[in-house]
Amino acid sequence: MTDSTTPTTNRPAVVGWTTFGHPGATRLLSKSYETGRLAHAYLITGPDKVGKRTLAIDIACMVNSEPVIDMFGEADNMDLSTSQQAERIRKGIHSDVRMIDPNTELDKDSRKTTNSNGGDGDGDDAPARGRQTISIEHIRDLIKDSATTPFEGAKKVFIIDGAHRMVEAAFNAMLKTLEEPSDDVLIILTAPTDELLPETVVSRCQRIDLRPVDADVIKTELIEKLEAEESQAHTLSRLARGCPGWAIDALNDPTIIDAHNQAILRFAEIITGNVEERLRYARQTGGQFWRDRDAVLAEMQRWLEWWRDVAMLRHKLEDQVTNTEWVELLSEIASQLKVDQIAGAVTSIQNALTALEANAVPQLTLEVLMLDLPWADPAKVPSLSFDEE
Repeated sequence: MTDSTTPTTNRPAVVGWTTFGHPGATRLLSKSYETGRLAHAYLITGPDKVGKRTLAIDIACMVNSEPVIDMFGEADNMDLSTSQQAERIRKGIHSDVRMIDPNTELDKDSRKTTNSNGGDGDGDDAPARGRQTISIEHIRDLIKDSATTPFEGAKKVFIIDGAHRMVEAAFNAMLKTLEEPSDDVLIILTAPTDELLPETVVSRCQRIDLRPVDADVIKTELIEKLEAEESQAHTLSRLARGCPGWAIDALNDPTIIDAHNQAILRFAEIITGNVEERLRYARQTGGQFWRDRDAVLAEMQRWLEWWRDVAMLRHKLEDQVTNTEWVELLSEIASQLKVDQIAGAVTSIQNALTALEANAVPQLTLEVLMLDLPWADPAKVPSLSFDEE
């Protein structure tokens, strides 16, 4: 799985990574590039917003960027923050770097082929936005494009963002390309875990696992690079739960924090609500699944984080709570529940999340979840009557 070119040790050092909080990954990739031992395919795994897509783009920049020439006419280093090739890649206008996800438009020939063959389940003429899967036609486009030589860079790079969303036929179609790639082609897949991909695909890639980033690292980046205020950076880095992308998005879009706070209240209202309210939530959220699958999966993750805070407060571990602004409300709920009830709720949500990721019937899955969750007495949770900002 290494670059077929002759290894060398005199390539310029790589600097200027956009990726942060993953020094092991960037050191490995820098060393592989500098010694001419890059793999032809990478699988980057980790939680949502942890930096998988950013690292994939950085790799594309690394293999296509030009070195900085010093005053003696020699290659000094390769700065990914100033490279003209990298700038075009980050803007999404580089002709040799292609990002593929469920919303990627198919080329005209692929759409004609899909129409004549009856489609692959996404809808022949359906707009790209709202697709749930990466189709075999996406991969056929990749294979066709990979057969041409790079136009403006050194390598053609194909980033399959969310590779676990590929249909089975798409996995099978790309095996030969993964097995016998051209020297000037690099394929990068991202996914939450390698367990969501066929072993035949995983075994053909070099794996890079990204773990949650320390909150202090995220806080420093927000302050020093993105000019966030210290108090704001502190709050966002804590709420990010190790995922820098979430913190950056929330810094740029205040509605993300608003949505987060609304979720805290929404969950409290469900736990103190009646059966009809719970089933209404299941029906509405289940209907949303087909329109925005990722939003519903993110909702399940919010549930897990909510129950984690309840568990911490049940054990009097207030300093471990993520949502410190809601300690009073969550404490009132935690005081009514037994430890095994909280543990059972977490298990039920994890089971529902797994089922939804496997495309189980969403409304039924969520109805079962709602009936499994414990109840708290609303009369004992006065915080729910607060007029929130």
